[in-house]
Amino acid sequence: MRKLTREEIAEMIGRPNGAEKLAGMNVDKEHLLGEARSMFIEEGAASALILRLLNRKQAVIRLSGDEEFLEAVRGSLCAESPKLRRNAARLISALKPEGFVPDVINALRREEQRFVRPAMLLALGSLGTPEAAEFLNGYSVAPAADETERKHFIEETEALELAGRSLMPKAEHEFTGLPEGRLAELRAPDLLTGQLADELEELGFTVSDQRHDSLKTTVSDLASLFEARCFTEVLFPIGQVSAEAGRIASASAGFIYDFMRSSHSGEPPFRFRVEAALSVPEGKFDRRTFVKETALAVERASKGMLANSPSDYEAELRIEGNERTARLFLKLFTVKDGRFAYRADSIPASMNPAVAAAVLRLAQDHLSVNARVIDPCCGSGTFLIERGLMSPCRSLTGVDISHRAIDIARRNTGLAGVNAKYTVNDILRFECHRPYDELISNLPFGNRVGDHSSCERLYKGLLEKLPQLVKKGGVAVLYTMEFTLLKRLIREQGQRLTILSQQRTEAGGLTPMIFILRVN
Repeated sequence: MRKLTREEIAEMIGRPNGAEKLAGMNVDKEHLLGEARSMFIEEGAASALILRLLNRKQAVIRLSGDEEFLEAVRGSLCAESPKLRRNAARLISALKPEGFVPDVINALRREEQRFVRPAMLLALGSLGTPEAAEFLNGYSVAPAADETERKHFIEETEALELAGRSLMPKAEHEFTGLPEGRLAELRAPDLLTGQLADELEELGFTVSDQRHDSLKTTVSDLASLFEARCFTEVLFPIGQVSAEAGRIASASAGFIYDFMRSSHSGEPPFRFRVEAALSVPEGKFDRRTFVKETALAVERASKGMLANSPSDYEAELRIEGNERTARLFLKLFTVKDGRFAYRADSIPASMNPAVAAAVLRLAQDHLSVNARVIDPCCGSGTFLIERGLMSPCRSLTGVDISHRAIDIARRNTGLAGVNAKYTVNDILRFECHRPYDELISNLPFGNRVGDHSSCERLYKGLLEKLPQLVKKGGVAVLYTMEFTLLKRLIREQGQRLTILSQQRTEAGGLTPMIFILRVN
């Protein structure tokens, strides 16, 4: 694996988002950390890169025992650069070195830059000593001198509360069940809510307010709800108010507390986070400040019964809408959704399992029990696994050109309890001795894997080979963003293939299309 020189690292760090990009590169991370460590000790540089690399447990272990590095961190609390002082505090939060509390307290007392103070407060909370607790209990946040300081006031206030809370023992809360029926909104792949509605009705649920990407149902037993596979998440509607922190807090605090109190064991406070997904013109909305301000308002409106804990939460206050109107929802994280627990790993282009389930349900009238099924571009195995879970199959075969993808698919399939065989091969070179009943595939997208020309070669070759892979009268279910290309290539096949159905959907901001073909 490639080892970057110090000059290359310094040049990359100087670019916009350079540290983030460096940490994500496929290079020797141990060597990169070593060079970054030396740059920090010798020049006070690369602190942002080191923080990125600390997402690896090995890096934390290595640096937390490095006395020379820790002394450099201690000294950086007094550095001339405010950003370096802030990053030094963040490094202390991550590494939790012993004996640093007096240094952080002294640095905080003399710190004049408001944007640095939150990191120092959080460092004290992370160190967690009685001395740190005593200082935090006596600390007060200076009011904002003007509107330009409002953002920093909110961040410092939140940091003080989070630091103080991290020193308190956390109450454990276990979901005990819903005491009564609750209206729930289920999110589904775009234009595939019909498949979810059919699935729910088969399970005995009554569906209402069906839209292109959601529907509602009343639920009293969440375990029964999770027998359905065609939805991505379940939210509990709170209401609709103007998009102001105070109004949102007034509408949601009581609802969240009552919901958590009635359905969980243990005493408050219940831990929550705020997630804002508002459609607001760029430049007119500071999402981070809005989230912090709303979280503080909810805490206060609940009189301490709810605690903002963005890194360790039990519930989420979801805010959707626009700059004027906010739709509010509660999402639980105390209820285990084990539907897709088989996904131990995935690859970047992996299919969302709820999308895979919905696509297969769309095609179910054309699929058969005890079918022999092949996926020619199986990736991490999601589509094939969901097909095996949908109905009994005589055999499931996955083919992919990537060794890593096949390794992941085998592991995921084993966890799913599905029997499937996988092989590393190019599907255009793959030889089958007996045509399959069904072919299903999440085909590579030109904007995710490869490029448009490589997709054209693959799609054209696959369509030409379909009569060898799939028996006469058999079915192919193809899912792709390159639908214009695929539709043209299908037409070029003439009478060899018939389009039985085609349906657009949405996934990750993209708008792929589902084709169901019959091999003539």
